[in-house]
Amino acid sequence: MIDCEFCAILNGDFESEELYTDDKVTAVLHLKPASPGHILLFTKEHYPIIEQVPDFVVGHAFKVANKLSTAIFESLSVQGTNIVVENGTAAGQSIAHFSVHVIPRNENDGLKLEWQPTKPGKEEVEIAHYQIKQQAESIHPSAFEKEKEVVVEEKKEEKPVKDDFRWKQVRRIP
Repeated sequence: MIDCEFCAILNGDFESEELYTDDKVTAVLHLKPASPGHILLFTKEHYPIIEQVPDFVVGHAFKVANKLSTAIFESLSVQGTNIVVENGTAAGQSIAHFSVHVIPRNENDGLKLEWQPTKPGKEEVEIAHYQIKQQAESIHPSAFEKEKEVVVEEKKEEKPVKDDFRWKQVRRIP
């Protein structure tokens, strides 16, 4: 895509600190981080907003974001992460290419990702509720795109290994 910084990174035209890549997504250190270790994960194929990304790619992106969040917890000893999607210019998206931010957080780090709740009128809330509900009722499980069916085989239960990352997750105190 012309003038897309993320596509330029994928084409090697723009330097980046790559952390992860596979056939669907790439993760790099953000050039203008909100905090040290801020990761930017984006699709290899150009999709301007999340609604245009195939469902199986969105699912894969969030699975990778989850693993990157775990890597941040383990490597930086942070107390939390924000996983953020800016979807559209009104939501702060400055580059029209779907991406997920994984931002390391610590208490009192000074980073503000808060908004002030509004107090819409009862009628406005009811109208929004009705309109969204009407649209959501048209969602049917068969509408979700699938990459391929996965056959899960039963595995023999294994004894936990002391250094297994899953056990580290269970023992981690947020």
